[in-house]
Amino acid sequence: MRHFFIIFVFYSLSGLGQSSLKFLETTHRFGDLYENEEVSHNYIFMNQGEDSVSIVNVRSTCECIEAVWNTSKIPPNASDSITVYFDVSNRIGAFHKRIYAVNDQGSSTALYMTGYVINSKNIISKFTAHYGNLFLHYKVLNMGSIWHHKSVEKDFKIYNNSDSAMTFLMPSSIIPDFIRLRITPNTLPPKSVGTITINYDPVQRSDLGFLSDGLVINTTDKDMPLKMISVVATIEEYLQNEEFNGIDSANYPVLECSVKNIDFGKISSNQSSMYTLNLYNKGIDLLNIRMIKSNCGCIEWNLEKKNIVGGDSTILTIMLNPQNRRGRQFKNLTLFTNDPLNATHVISLEALIP
Repeated sequence: MRHFFIIFVFYSLSGLGQSSLKFLETTHRFGDLYENEEVSHNYIFMNQGEDSVSIVNVRSTCECIEAVWNTSKIPPNASDSITVYFDVSNRIGAFHKRIYAVNDQGSSTALYMTGYVINSKNIISKFTAHYGNLFLHYKVLNMGSIWHHKSVEKDFKIYNNSDSAMTFLMPSSIIPDFIRLRITPNTLPPKSVGTITINYDPVQRSDLGFLSDGLVINTTDKDMPLKMISVVATIEEYLQNEEFNGIDSANYPVLECSVKNIDFGKISSNQSSMYTLNLYNKGIDLLNIRMIKSNCGCIEWNLEKKNIVGGDSTILTIMLNPQNRRGRQFKNLTLFTNDPLNATHVISLEALIP
């Protein structure tokens, strides 16, 4: 009987029992954290069973972990979450923590959190971009590649290098309408780490390609009150199963460029150079060139037509203005289309200006 009891406890806590609670993720990776920082994460789950169920306990072997959860019954097909707080005070190096979420059905799920805690003595070396006493990892806040149809949220660590607290005066800051910005804590103690959270709405931004926008954050930092920081993102159009829903993929429009890498060669610094190429629609449905953008004001273009029927082509003329430029030049032109399998096409441009 004693051996059976031990096996039963291990079976339950290891999460091998059939639980109707299905978690969106069971392992969260915090990445790099900093000594004396407190972080949290929400483990979201759904009740996929036929009966209501509740979480009766959340267990951990570490005092550094505290959990908060809803003790009420969760109905079938309803979602909820467990918020787990992790205090990294006096903890250095890699960590791997395990938490058990126990429900009233007699089963449990093992949840994990991993990461690496950096010694406070090494913090400054990690924050290489300095805006007065506000230190960031990089000069720009990069949202990465995002789809055009839904908002994206991302966190960026910050460090207050001054000997006094720094308050972020958001009402007097200048933030673009398509960005919602939150700083935690709003008053950052001296020599401590905080977080800038950016919610970026590409629908409101209403553009495609690589985009850069400025923030002006007002603070109580005496050395540099106004922080002018750039936010960058690459927005791509999302076409999967929306515009072409129900249409055989064999009929999709397909863009093919006659040339993908253009070398203008050696050109004079006082005379523009021109290159003409063909854009083909190798598919059957109508191909639409949504937008064309260049990463340099020295590039201009002319597109004969934006809509190309299946099997047809159009002419794209690209003009390079070399004025006030010297040496080897590397530029690009990006085409945004309704080709659902390859919506973004990049044409590389190269030239030598003596």
